[in-house]
Amino acid sequence: MQPNSGSSDPTTGILRKLARDNLFGAFLGGLLLALPAQAQESAEPFFAVHRQPAIPLVSLRMSLLVDDPPGLAGAGHLLQHIRYPSLEAQAQVVGAKVRVERTSDAIVYTVTGPTVELPYLAVILRSALEPPVAGAGARLSAERELTEERLAEWETADKHLRSTLRAHLFPADLSAAGTPASAERLSEEPLDELWARLYRPDRLAILAVGDVSLEDVRREFADLPAAPDVESSGARLDTAFLGPLAPAEATRGWFGVGYPIDDLPAAAVSVTARLLADLLQAQLPSSEVWGEHWWTHYGQALVLMVAAHTSALRGAPERLREAPAELAADLTEARVSDAARALRHDMLFYSRTPDRMAEVVGRFIDRGGDAESAQRFYAELADVGVSDVREVLESLDEAGAVRAEIPPQNLEATRR
Repeated sequence: MQPNSGSSDPTTGILRKLARDNLFGAFLGGLLLALPAQAQESAEPFFAVHRQPAIPLVSLRMSLLVDDPPGLAGAGHLLQHIRYPSLEAQAQVVGAKVRVERTSDAIVYTVTGPTVELPYLAVILRSALEPPVAGAGARLSAERELTEERLAEWETADKHLRSTLRAHLFPADLSAAGTPASAERLSEEPLDELWARLYRPDRLAILAVGDVSLEDVRREFADLPAAPDVESSGARLDTAFLGPLAPAEATRGWFGVGYPIDDLPAAAVSVTARLLADLLQAQLPSSEVWGEHWWTHYGQALVLMVAAHTSALRGAPERLREAPAELAADLTEARVSDAARALRHDMLFYSRTPDRMAEVVGRFIDRGGDAESAQRFYAELADVGVSDVREVLESLDEAGAVRAEIPPQNLEATRR
């Protein structure tokens, strides 16, 4: 798996609680998150373990909370591209798999393999904490991959629409692949200095999912490299690029609307996004509809997107505008309960493997939660009611919308 970037993360959540719910009780019974290490006030990482004794695999996830150095957006993901071939080669020795991802909150390394190989899997992740070394060819290749990744955000309609909305909703949340201006600066920076500006042990979170103990994991990650001494960098800034880098490939019309929505309970926002998506899909049966809750340390947003064929092009923007009011006019406890149940079902299904479970729990930790925050979110979904959804819908009116549109391409055949 090649390194991935993702700057806007739709909310996911998980497990524990609600054994009283017959639908999930049997599955949840064996999934209990171990207590993390005591709250850290020293320069130590955060540790947590999610026990899954029945599975002979362990997934180790190591995330480094990171804001790229001023003027050097994309630095963290560049280093991931450089490290990935070495990590993958090490993992193949024991049949393990490596995943590398740059989210809005962190640079993330995950390795999944046999539980008996825990010490070796930990060595693989620890190697990602050393200053990177790469020859000129390897570095140029990584920089080219980053450029291609950045351009790919504008090539296809769905990525193009999401990138446009993200740039307006969260201007500080730059592309994980950087900007054209930062790419030029990155090419001139020594790799060890880039790493020195990113790495601090107290910004690490290490999560294990599998049949391992907290003590096992802490032991394997003892004596981590100390934080390097670095001078403060100059005042350089990157800004979000709000215009398209290239025309999007779109055979349908694409419409998107995003609402900044920071101060409301996350569970209620997720349920509202699901309800709005269901409503729009019923009204536009020939179109493809998304309702997403974007949630990172930059804030929260509720985002709706529609991909409409020619027959629905005129109606789609109007439906997007009117959806919140129409939902408010026909809201029942049964509809809210069904939406919350569907979300919990999706979370359970998504989290069925150790690496997915590590991703879900880890993202809650990365954006400022503790080891129990994912479980609390899952429990809170069950308590969302009509009044909570109405509060979210009212806030959409007050927040104002960010809108984006991509017209379909004209694909007329050329005669010769």
